[in-house]
Amino acid sequence: MEEKLLRLFVRLIKIFLKNKEHVHIALAGGKTPMPFYRMLSLECLPWERLYFYLTDERFVPLNSPQSNYKNIRENLGAKAKIIYVNTELPLKDACVDYSQKLPQSLDVCLLGVGEDGHTASLFPNSPCFAITPKVCTSVAPDGTQRVSLSYQYLNSSCVVIFALKGEEKRKVYEKLLKGEDIPASKVKGKRKTFIIYST
Repeated sequence: MEEKLLRLFVRLIKIFLKNKEHVHIALAGGKTPMPFYRMLSLECLPWERLYFYLTDERFVPLNSPQSNYKNIRENLGAKAKIIYVNTELPLKDACVDYSQKLPQSLDVCLLGVGEDGHTASLFPNSPCFAITPKVCTSVAPDGTQRVSLSYQYLNSSCVVIFALKGEEKRKVYEKLLKGEDIPASKVKGKRKTFIIYST
């Protein structure tokens, strides 16, 4: 899956760079994409023209092992410009601050999907309370407070890529393909949506 995702990602970046000075890319947290980020870090890209954002973040200290920013930074490397959620601020202030740093819309948005169908920190049967049109807050099933990009903002992305891996994700992958009523099915790229799955 990682090699297929890498080829697609690099191709999209090059396409956008032909028409834009900077490319704005949102990255998923979790374990699944970390090997891909390590591979991407080795690519010869104009890193100074790429801006990376988080699709969601746990409201934990930035040096916490649970921090998406920390894990993405360690795998993507120091040369990547990563705009993060400042969890040292109060929750609402952190959401507003992050929202102000986001572009009007994303060029590429990479999302994972949980076994329950959640994507970013948009969970089934659990509200994500809007702080701004771009950013909302939710509480994960494990009780952790989350900051997430909103459905509205995710759906303004030019290209959305869903990446799923593992036999345990087969059922939710099939639900996503069929467009069943799960949070991930409510997110689509304005121009294109890709779904990449491997066992």
